[in-house]
Amino acid sequence: MRWLFHIKPVDDASKQESCQVLFDAEKGLPEEARYAPASLATEGFIHASFLADVAASARLYFPANAGLEVLQIDPRRLDVPVVFAPTPRGPMPHIHGPIPLDAIRAKLSLGDLSRTNDRVSGTRIAFIAFEGMTLLDLVGVYDPLSRIASMGFDVTSSCEIVGASDGTLRAWAGDGAVLTVTRARPPLSEFDMVVVPGGPATRALVKDASLIAWLASFPANRLLSSVCTGSLLLGAAGRLRGKRATTHASAMGELAAYGANAVSERVVDEGQVVTAGGVTSGLHLGLHLVRRLEGDEVAQRIAKQMEWGEG
Repeated sequence: MRWLFHIKPVDDASKQESCQVLFDAEKGLPEEARYAPASLATEGFIHASFLADVAASARLYFPANAGLEVLQIDPRRLDVPVVFAPTPRGPMPHIHGPIPLDAIRAKLSLGDLSRTNDRVSGTRIAFIAFEGMTLLDLVGVYDPLSRIASMGFDVTSSCEIVGASDGTLRAWAGDGAVLTVTRARPPLSEFDMVVVPGGPATRALVKDASLIAWLASFPANRLLSSVCTGSLLLGAAGRLRGKRATTHASAMGELAAYGANAVSERVVDEGQVVTAGGVTSGLHLGLHLVRRLEGDEVAQRIAKQMEWGEG
């Protein structure tokens, strides 16, 4: 996954104060806050470039003496389509919709680009553990995603299991396992991706208002995923309305009750929401998410290391 860069004229002094909020995502920006330059209204998309193409794009689209700045855009936080359109310079990314402000990670000068990385790294992934979960739902996704760091593809990537409650959490009785978490309900805005397992306890947890509010606090433009009946928790948090989604075969009716278009598929990718079917789909989901973050080659190498024939 590569950073996207959007070139724009430097804001004049009268706009500096209002513009600065774009680049301070840690202050809790309103979810509806978006960046929408004039090109979106006139052309239907926002021009973007990869790092190696920024200088050429600046020369092509702006006068030589123009004061320019470059917005560094995090593709993990884009909930609008990115289309790689053919151009004389090769495929270029076009962002088809206003950009969530917390996807704009930095405002750079053209001179800063020589010190900027092309590849997105340091993805922070949270796995939600709860009493009565199915342990394989969590571990099946955790294993391939954790290999991004352990196999050296991105050693700054991190996987953290966090608790829906404090202390020791018992998995479903059939698993006979206990997890001890070091953090319970941390701010989900700390993470780039959240994974929610399923299990028998989900039927009760969908009625736990404080838990559902915590899950719903995860920014809607970031990547949220579930295994098996974990999708019921996503539905209760309001994240599946109008979207295709899947779950365990026995819970399709419950899933549809949350406004989802329930389908019987292994993995359903709706952009920033990805759901997987029954318990054994966790490995499929984990490799799918590796592919989203790191591309086909890394996913294939992790699948080979796992001796997974369907990677």
